Amino acid sequence: MLRPCYPAYPDEALLSYACRLAYRHTGQGLRRLLADLRINGIDFEAGEPDAVLAFAEAIGAEPQVLSQNTIRRLKRYNRFRGEDFSRSFLSGRIVQLCSSCLIEQGGKENWHCPIIWSFASVPICARHACVMKQVEAEDVIDLRDLPMPETSEAEPATVGEHIKWLGVRLEGQPVSQWLAGQSIEQVLHSSEMLGLVMLHGEKVRPKQLSRQQRSEAMEAGFLVYREGEAAIRTALSDIRCNAVAQAVQAGPLATYGPLFDWLDRRANMLPPGPIKAILREHILEHEVWASDEMLLGERVKERRLHSVKSLSETLKTDRRRMSRLLQKLGLVPEGATDAESGKLVFPVQEIEQLVQDYHSAVPLALVPEYLGGSKAMVLALYGAGQLKSLIPADAPGAVRKVVFARRELDRVLAVLDALPLAPAGRDVDIIQLAGACQRFGVRAGDALTAILTGQLAALRGHGGPSLHALHVERGEILKFRDKVRAMTDA
Repeated sequence: MLRPCYPAYPDEALLSYACRLAYRHTGQGLRRLLADLRINGIDFEAGEPDAVLAFAEAIGAEPQVLSQNTIRRLKRYNRFRGEDFSRSFLSGRIVQLCSSCLIEQGGKENWHCPIIWSFASVPICARHACVMKQVEAEDVIDLRDLPMPETSEAEPATVGEHIKWLGVRLEGQPVSQWLAGQSIEQVLHSSEMLGLVMLHGEKVRPKQLSRQQRSEAMEAGFLVYREGEAAIRTALSDIRCNAVAQAVQAGPLATYGPLFDWLDRRANMLPPGPIKAILREHILEHEVWASDEMLLGERVKERRLHSVKSLSETLKTDRRRMSRLLQKLGLVPEGATDAESGKLVFPVQEIEQLVQDYHSAVPLALVPEYLGGSKAMVLALYGAGQLKSLIPADAPGAVRKVVFARRELDRVLAVLDALPLAPAGRDVDIIQLAGACQRFGVRAGDALTAILTGQLAALRGHGGPSLHALHVERGEILKFRDKVRAMTDA
């Protein structure tokens, strides 16, 4: 067993600790110490559990304590404390260092690398509030293989909330339930990509930014991300409003930039966390996607929105004519250009009925037959506003044809069907509505309107609801006539 055994620092990475022991005991590198202890060097540097256990036994340390600070290098990614990390995010090697920290530590025999230095995306030293020095050489595991820092001068930087949170998380202290349910990389990488677009716009190229700029972006994104889904959705809405790409055909890549690109193409190895589902839901709430289309790796189950274009394709109607029709319905601003109307979207639930009504619409010429009345009766109802056309025709030539939704016509028939039946036998006091209007000088439109609104009592015939089968009592129609005349005279 190795003696004396110098204890590891609580925040020290395993490889840093092993290299420090090797320097103190042999004055040489880690491989020499491992060879003396008969431990496979490749396995130990990769963090293999058996090699770490053998090392713990050889130095008389608790295996669980050493495992806590072990970064295991797997074939395609690394693993630390049960969480998976991409190698670019958490390296098992030395990627950066703080010269001030090393000077404070003293001689080379005391140099050690805190775990937090292994997070390449967090380049700020929380102790000295400065940007750490990036290590250009690859596969460095021992600080002593690097030149002795001559000065502690470094670019000052702000220690953001994301750095403080990472320190707390590494210490094992409790954090919010929202963040506790995610891995460190999921939280910080999502924060960084969100912050990049928030600060620099959707056209930003992350690789062209400095390490400090990316850290500042991570901080901006973290301040939003830690607040939860509602705050993230608000930030995504702001990003969407501020996006330069406002063309009709602009997709989510043009709107959300590297955030969408990361989730769509570059986050396939490790799950990115809840940010993917949040962005996908946000896109579906604001953009037109048809069912079965692929969005962020999943098929869209059902269409949620229509555009003028998709609606015209669904209804097989010219897009410009569809735009004019929607203007008449008040769904598109009057006089909107093709480009302006093309950007508008409509919830499927609200416009679905219009689609169904349009498909089964009844032309004005066929309405008399549908309602079982004369053309004069139908025109009277239409003129009185009791029959509302599907596309309002409030100006000559506004639309080519006046059509009615079947549900609008069925509504009128349902009112007629709810009326009491006329007596089966002949009753001189009960007169067919059309004859009563002619006989007593009542306009058909006024009478029909009064019947449909419950202001004039009427009876229905035995052959089913229809306008022709409407009957009224002599006394009721006379009272209605006198009432109309009194209102007219007043």
